[in-house]
Amino acid sequence: MYLYSGYFNESGMKAKIKAILFPKPYLNGEYPVYIRIYFNGKSSYVKTGYSIPSGAWNEDNAEVWESMPSLTKKLKETLSVEEIKAFKEKQNNIILLPNAFKINSEIRGLITKLEGIENSLNVNKEEISSEIIKNRADNKDKNENAKKDFLQYIQEVADKKFQMKQIRTSERYNVMLRKLKAFLGNKPLPLSKVTTGFLNDFQLYLQKEKLHQNYVHVNMKTLRTIIQKEAIREDKILTPDKNPFVFYTMLKVLPTKKERLDIKEIELIENLQYPDTDIHFHIRNIFLFSLYNAGIRIGDLLQLKWVNISEGRLKYSMGKTDKERSIKLLPQALKILKIYEAKKEKETDFIFPFLDNKADYSKLVTPEDFQKTNPELLASLFKKIESRISIINSGLKDIAGKAKIKKSISSHVARHSFADIARKKDISIYDISKMLGHSDITVTQGYIKSLDYESMDEAMETVFS
Repeated sequence: MYLYSGYFNESGMKAKIKAILFPKPYLNGEYPVYIRIYFNGKSSYVKTGYSIPSGAWNEDNAEVWESMPSLTKKLKETLSVEEIKAFKEKQNNIILLPNAFKINSEIRGLITKLEGIENSLNVNKEEISSEIIKNRADNKDKNENAKKDFLQYIQEVADKKFQMKQIRTSERYNVMLRKLKAFLGNKPLPLSKVTTGFLNDFQLYLQKEKLHQNYVHVNMKTLRTIIQKEAIREDKILTPDKNPFVFYTMLKVLPTKKERLDIKEIELIENLQYPDTDIHFHIRNIFLFSLYNAGIRIGDLLQLKWVNISEGRLKYSMGKTDKERSIKLLPQALKILKIYEAKKEKETDFIFPFLDNKADYSKLVTPEDFQKTNPELLASLFKKIESRISIINSGLKDIAGKAKIKKSISSHVARHSFADIARKKDISIYDISKMLGHSDITVTQGYIKSLDYESMDEAMETVFS
């Protein structure tokens, strides 16, 4: 039986619903199986949840191989020598999966469901498109799943964000989901149980786990985003009047001290002596390079390649906003670049030796590369970056100790220090905002305000002098 079907609507146009093997594999080499809905020149794709080796797919029948095709005597008589040879080669490349029958059965069931949705649209004389059929199927599943278990819905939303390459959003959703599961003892959470009282109980659980108040706020804010943005606005599985956050009071964010270094402390770090075989040598250099380039964020800094250096400027795309930045390289920054230039083999090499030039993620160079790549590769890159940031932050604490600086230093301190030094030199908040790459000047105002203790001290002294 072919995993393929279609219906005619009143206009006589045929919608084709067919199982396909997606041409691009995941990192593990397996290819995802999708259902393609083709209607009026446009296609939409529905995930089956399965991925298989290419050899397991029967392209002719659009299904997974369930048994090995045999070269019968009758068939052999009808084939040429070349065709027999090709048939045997085909047999050699076929992979039989133990769950092939189950996969095909579920795909047939999914196709039957999509056919039913299309037929219902026809009967009710509603508008038909491949996207409408797909959305009806998705929303029906989401509604049913959410009513039974809202945790399953959250997982679906996190998976969707991952496929959309919103890797950090997906991870944030998954982190919150793990905490919800721990709170519930891995029991299901029916949608009807997601009430304001439930939110208060979950918040209390997080607080009893002795999590920082700001971290509790982040998790509750994440859950609020999923309910308000995804469940209510996007998927409409919950009506606005049922929003449990309407009467919930969000915990306030406690102010945190933004540590920063002054010029003398920066000089102490610059004057430290390390051999270039010591990782602290490279950690110190990358920290200072951030400082001398308007506090470039460490995630962007680790990904810098030599192609980002052009005509005495640093040009790159900010990972947080995708905004293009161009910064004039100061003599201090050029001095650091000269240290690493001797080891450069090609323009697409990473400048600093924290990421692997031979890894698959090193092929991601332009913004277009990042847009076209698969989410698994992006996740691999981000995971590596997070591990390197952890190493750098640990090393910076050692560096502070050696320089006899009694402050807790992390990679973000370079950004705080730059903003503080710029403020003290009376550089306009507009220029500081541009240099930091903030999208809104109010963000910079909040940033500067948290650093500006000294001006308040001076004002206090002036009152009583």
